[in-house]
Amino acid sequence: MKLTPYIHFNGDAEEALHFYKEVFHGEIISLNRYGDSPMTSGEAQKNKIIHSRLQFGDNLIMISDSMEGHMMAIGGNVQLSVEVHDKVQMETVFSQLAAGGKITMPLQDQFWGATFGMLVDKFGVSWMFNHENKMPGTEHEGPGR
Repeated sequence: MKLTPYIHFNGDAEEALHFYKEVFHGEIISLNRYGDSPMTSGEAQKNKIIHSRLQFGDNLIMISDSMEGHMMAIGGNVQLSVEVHDKVQMETVFSQLAAGGKITMPLQDQFWGATFGMLVDKFGVSWMFNHENKMPGTEHEGPGR
């Protein structure tokens, strides 16, 4: 089983899709528009994204524009949490996603032994970043040592 986030936008899904593609160095593996689907849609909706898939590493995010007349509430009770193994990479991606958005908690060392930060990107999507730091006394030197 695998959980895949599906993010809906109110007309700017294509801009968000390309933004995330650049930030995460991903690949758009599918992009379908309302006008290419059997659904009836108005002229303004035909070129909007009905479904897309962005892959980066072992990760997948699905993105679409909301259906005509069904505006999505921005924000809410879900945050996308990114566990990053390379602290420099985390700082880079965090900074890129924060551009035009708002940092709600800067990246900083936390009591649980990680560097952690939160932001809301320019599309209103909430993100959390975590990098587990090595705690003193937790390093293993190998078997039998």
